[in-house]
Amino acid sequence: MLLYVNFTGIFIYIRCIVTGFSKRLIITAISLAIITFMGIFSETSLAIVSPHLMEEFNVSAVAVQWLTSGFLLVLAVAIPLSPFLVKTISTKLLFRVGVIIFIAGTLMGAFAQNFIVLLSGRLIMALGTGFCLPLLTNIVLEETTPSQRGSLLGIVGLVVSLAPITGPVLGGLIGEYLGWRWVFLFMVPILVAAFIMGSATIKDIRKGGTYFLDKKSFIISSFGLVSFIIGISYISKLYGLILLGVSFIFLALFIYLQLKVEYPLVNIKILRYRMFSIGLVTVCMPMAAILALAFLIPLLSQLGLSESAFKASLILFPGTVLSGILAPVMGAKYSKLGARKLLIPGFMIMCLSMLFLVSVGITHNIAVLSYLCFMLGASLCQVPAQTNALNALPAKYNADGTAILSTLQQVSGAAGTALASVLFSFGIKQAELNNITNVYLYGAKYGLILCLIFVLTGLIAALNIKTTLKIKKA
Repeated sequence: MLLYVNFTGIFIYIRCIVTGFSKRLIITAISLAIITFMGIFSETSLAIVSPHLMEEFNVSAVAVQWLTSGFLLVLAVAIPLSPFLVKTISTKLLFRVGVIIFIAGTLMGAFAQNFIVLLSGRLIMALGTGFCLPLLTNIVLEETTPSQRGSLLGIVGLVVSLAPITGPVLGGLIGEYLGWRWVFLFMVPILVAAFIMGSATIKDIRKGGTYFLDKKSFIISSFGLVSFIIGISYISKLYGLILLGVSFIFLALFIYLQLKVEYPLVNIKILRYRMFSIGLVTVCMPMAAILALAFLIPLLSQLGLSESAFKASLILFPGTVLSGILAPVMGAKYSKLGARKLLIPGFMIMCLSMLFLVSVGITHNIAVLSYLCFMLGASLCQVPAQTNALNALPAKYNADGTAILSTLQQVSGAAGTALASVLFSFGIKQAELNNITNVYLYGAKYGLILCLIFVLTGLIAALNIKTTLKIKKA
């Protein structure tokens, strides 16, 4: 694993030098990308071993999905703090604290003796990630020109895209032969390596000035996000609907405060930039669908198709490999082709892939083909959509734009996973009531239809997108 990551780092290092980035910025970007890599790696590898966790700790699919949804929820709660933290705390110190917290949560998960401790470890890991995640985009925005961002974010995206590739496969192998605890133990030396690299190269991006943390806004946003995700997870019950209603009340209060206070937690006034607001939809909808599929497919293949954890991981492998290869390419193509020529075809491919998967009888080969096509479409959208949205903002709003985009990404991912788990369980109950033979295949259909709705929403937004960067003539 370490050799694999090091090889990837060398490849990115050479590629970046060719494209004119400084060595220090390259190493900084890699060290921060590794933290993101580890967060995604832990999600996808644990998703593959979900049936093992359900059996060992005697918990349901809805409970297990909280290892992903809870992780994303804590990220979503922590990230609104990032504009304040980035502006007031040394960038290097922020990074170091984040990585140390991440390592502590990883060790806690590795030695957990019950599900509560395991989930607590995951939440601590998320807190550490929340400290580090916004730094990656903020540093790229501060130290590159708009025309360079697509390339660097695409190259960094290659590292991040390796996580879904290695996560399921390695997670499947670990689950079969070593046990799920080694998923956490494998991460520790890589996190230590990232800590050393970042400590040596990260540059302080603070610009001075006086900033204050609006504690009321932070508390209200936290309660609102927690209520929202828990409400979605239990939407079939009355208290779930009540929590959803409460979350919208908190959201309204949060928006009101941000418009009134002198130092808002997040400057939501930047939503007046139309291409940024539309861009948020094109970024969040694929995230929701991808994480929902990462949760559904391992359960579908192991419980519905009676496959081993390793064979189940191979369903995801071709699609995630393709996505990883195309991530830096699409980042560079954005500067030449613009957003529409990438996003519209990308969302159309994702829609057709999901429509096919929903319409036919699911087998191993059909799932592989559909996921491969889906990730082809996703690779056309992910980096260009993020770059286009952030380029729509003036430079002084970089931290605020990054905070909003990152928060909504995590919320959409958590909501997508939570809704998929609810619909999966609902579908199973419906299949049992109607005496359908394979209840898991039937249940998964409900979650797959949800993913189709996500990408259709993204397509509608993409049809209204405009490129926020002047296109270079070929």
